[in-house]
Amino acid sequence: MNEQPEYRANPGPARTIRQPYALLLPVCLLALLNACSVGRSNTDVGIKQRLRLMVGDIKEVSIATRQDTTWQLTATSDNQEVVDVSRKPQTPTTGSQAKTADSGSATFLVKGVTVGTANVIISEKQVGTDGDGRVRKSYVVTVSSK
Repeated sequence: MNEQPEYRANPGPARTIRQPYALLLPVCLLALLNACSVGRSNTDVGIKQRLRLMVGDIKEVSIATRQDTTWQLTATSDNQEVVDVSRKPQTPTTGSQAKTADSGSATFLVKGVTVGTANVIISEKQVGTDGDGRVRKSYVVTVSSK
């Protein structure tokens, strides 16, 4: 009636088979979480293109815009002492040139101010919404002296 179960001193083959699987589960979960988070950060979307500028040089960067006017493009620099970013003003044109000037692209001016490196992010968001928006392009800008 009162039978005690037998315990073996040797864990046997069942336990040695479970040990690798017990280690494999956390590793797989970690890999899955890492894969899900890749590309979600606004500053690390896609491959960052490299720009090299000299101090005082200005580089024009163009990006296609949506035809929907409820979206806006913005460009920011994480180090404004090194790189100044602004949107190139559109010049008013007349006649047949007006159609080619409004071809659905926006141009930003990236100017090297001082020696250093900065990240420039061009993002889009709907007008009137909060937050940074969705990153469209990102650049690593290296400014060197003349």
